[in-house]
Amino acid sequence: MSIVRLKEREYSISRLKHLKAKHPEVEEILNFMEKVLRWQLDLYEKLENKGESNWRKGLKEFYSLLELCKSYGSETLRETAQSLMALGKEEVEKLIAGFLKERWAPEEERFIFLSFLNPFFSIMAESTDADLKNWLKEKCPVCGFRPSVSYIMDTEDVEGGRYLGCVLCNTGWLYYRTKCPKCGNVEDDHFEYIYEEGNRYVQLHVCKKCNTYLKVIDLRVDGLAVPHIDDLATLSLDLWARQQGFERYEKNLLGL
Repeated sequence: MSIVRLKEREYSISRLKHLKAKHPEVEEILNFMEKVLRWQLDLYEKLENKGESNWRKGLKEFYSLLELCKSYGSETLRETAQSLMALGKEEVEKLIAGFLKERWAPEEERFIFLSFLNPFFSIMAESTDADLKNWLKEKCPVCGFRPSVSYIMDTEDVEGGRYLGCVLCNTGWLYYRTKCPKCGNVEDDHFEYIYEEGNRYVQLHVCKKCNTYLKVIDLRVDGLAVPHIDDLATLSLDLWARQQGFERYEKNLLGL
């Protein structure tokens, strides 16, 4: 078992407690996400113990996630979970396979599919031989999905490196510090950097050429942050960006 990955997942859950206190306006959302993360942690441990990463073989686990969504999700998520539960296994498998191929599904289905598939693809990512330091592309080298978040950190090899974080498997890979992943713009005067006072470690990097943005978590400012978790706690920035007409390069797990 990958103890490092396991500890990372456990820490992500504990990070939520801090974020709920800091962002009470999204406490209800984070409470629900804590249940989802605990479900993913349990599944991850099962899969690691079995040495399994094939989601089709673990499809029976999908229904326990649907039960969780039915019990604790929003009204629309509960309705979607109920609809999926009424389908046969072959139909569900076809929907998930279609999502992986097209990398798109209606918002509530997308949330459920991403949540279910994450532990499987995370295990797959652990054995990847991709060169994450030299990949420098806009899509994940493990699963081909786009990044929903970005983060900056110092390593032994790179100081202030910018990394992209995959929306599906959470794989992180090095990317150009000032380049728009959508249109390829590298002109700094066409970027705008948006943040909230008192929350400077989270920024929106907005490309004015294509009106697209990516949220960036600066781990040099807050080294305890978990990019894909802190992203969910700072939805106010996404709502502001949407009001301004900016489009996120890839929506996060919650569809924002």
